[in-house]
Parts: sequence; C-alpha cells; structure tokens
Amino acid sequence: MDHRIDKVKSLLRSKDIPALLVSKKENQYYLSGLNSSNCHIVITDDKNYLLTDFRYFEAAQDLTGSFEVVLINNEYTVINFLQELSPAKLALEEKTVTLKFYKELKDSVKSSLVSGDDIIEQTRVVKDEAELNAISKAAALNDLCFEHILNYLKPGLSEIEVALEIEMFLKKNGAEGLAFDTICVSGIRTSLPHGQPTKKLIERGEFITLDFGCVVDGYCSDMTRTVAIGSITQEQREIYNIVLEAQKAGCSVARAGLACKEVDKVVRDIISNAGFGEEFGHGTGHGVGLEVHEAPTLNPKSDDILLENSVITIEPGIYLPKKFGVRIEDLAIITSSSIINKVNSNKELIII
Repeated sequence: MDHRIDKVKSLLRSKDIPALLVSKKENQYYLSGLNSSNCHIVITDDKNYLLTDFRYFEAAQDLTGSFEVVLINNEYTVINFLQELSPAKLALEEKTVTLKFYKELKDSVKSSLVSGDDIIEQTRVVKDEAELNAISKAAALNDLCFEHILNYLKPGLSEIEVALEIEMFLKKNGAEGLAFDTICVSGIRTSLPHGQPTKKLIERGEFITLDFGCVVDGYCSDMTRTVAIGSITQEQREIYNIVLEAQKAGCSVARAGLACKEVDKVVRDIISNAGFGEEFGHGTGHGVGLEVHEAPTLNPKSDDILLENSVITIEPGIYLPKKFGVRIEDLAIITSSSIINKVNSNKELIII
C-alpha cells in the first residue's frame, strides 16, 4: 500500500502541509489495511505512524510494515503524540474529527490546524488493480443474487421478506456484509427513491424496485433493477422505457476526461424532454469503492471530471408520487474511451 501513501504525500507537499492526521475509518483502511475501532494515522513527509491501543497493536504490527506502530492508552494519548511531533501545520479531516477532540487538540498543540478534508478521498478516486478486482467480485455477486431473486419473487411476499432473501443470499455466497441497507419497494412505494422495505405484500400489476449491494474484500457494489409483477399498464411501460433510454445513453457517453455534469446532462435531457424532469430529483450517479457513495459525483453542479480506473454508478429514475417509480442502475469502470459495465444483469423490462 506504499504507493497509496506516496500519492497522499505528494498531495501534502503540493499544499505545503507537513503532517496529516487521518481519522476517517475508510481512509485508515485504505492506507494501512487495518480495520480498527481505535486507530489514528499520521502521515509526514519522512515517516508514517499508526497509533492504536492494545487490542489492535499486534495486528497493526503484522499488517502495516511501512508504519511505525505506536501504542496509545490512557497514559499516552494521541494528543500526547501530536504534542511531541509538533509539526508546524497539522491537517485534520474536519468531517470526521469531533468538536471535543478538536478543542483538546487546539488547546494542547502548537501546530497550526488546517483542513485536510478530501486529500485521501482524491487519491481514492482512481482505483488500483486490487481495488478493481474486489469491486468486480462484489458486482458479480450482485448479479448472482439478482438471478436468484428473479426466481424467488412472487405475489404475496412482503418487501421485508424479499430484502431478507437478498441479504441472506449475499452473505451465504461470500459477502462480508452489505454495502448499504437494502432498498426493496413495491407498488406505489416505488416512487420513494430510498424507501425502506415494509410488511407490504407484493401484488400483480406492480413494479418492484430492488437496490442492493455487498462488500467483498472491503469494497462495495451497487445496482438497481425495477421489475414488473404480472401485467402492467402502458404508462408503466412508457416510463420504464424512458428511464432505460436515459440510462443507456449515460453508459454510452461516459469516459475518462468527460465532465461528470456532462454525463448527467445527457441523461437528464432525455428524461426532461420526455416531460419528467421534475420527477428525476437526484443525481445521475456517484463513485463507489470503500464507501458506496464517494467521489466523483454526477449531478448538474458537479465540478468532477471522470478519471480512468475510477468506478461510478449510472442510475437515473422517474418517480411519480402515489403511483409508481422506476430506477435502473449499473456499476461501471471508467476507461480512456468508454466504460466497462460490471453489472451483467438484464435491464430490459422483466415481467414475472
């Protein structure tokens, strides 16, 4: 993982920051490979420190050869260590550091405290081979799960039952955990973009939207499919086809060097021109990696540029309140000229 640390150090030098305190758990894992509930990483120009307590000390020594591992406890704390290190400037991850810790730090160290937000997140956007392999495995497991669920779905099952079946299948077949709480909504509840599963029973003539993901080797997958149970109306078909056209268009234009807002515009224009711009109220997509939502973001105001070997979702939707909704989502690796779609599940209208 030294190449990841080298990228962080290069960014720190460009910002004239001599030391960075890494507090965010995902960033700690990215740099060290250690999963810990009590860990602090300090990156300086010449040394890397990993501070943890007795419970994780041995594991830290085994996993993190490029770090000097420092034991912390009630007598020797992170604050004590930073007092001794005393860099001229210390960057903090503001979104993670608590107000209590910040006040203690400000009162205890002579260092000038500056923002270190998004430094590591910037380096995480472009994935290395190991990361891409992990994400690909997680996406493949999603595909297997969707195939299983198509055979499982039937009228009379509750949304909760379907969500539980998804989660059990993923964990039984190699997932370390869920990337996020499974979204399973049916009927009029499909107009809720992030609706949670309930005891509502699935009925014929309804859409059911399944948005789920898993974690494999620490990395997330994410996909959404909307399927029909029994015969559906012409309006439902038309809305589905609009979303499908927009989603395919987004997949066809995405490539390295393209502004994320341009991908969003291609997708959004199709939906808006069909008369449903107001019913597409979220962004076209987001980055995926150690977190299921990370940089880059694909929305009208995004300043992000798609980078080669970044991983994104493309997930437009139309949501008609108290009627129904449709969302279709793929997970894709960005290449120099196109994408590699890691979701192989059918996205044409499926009627069960």
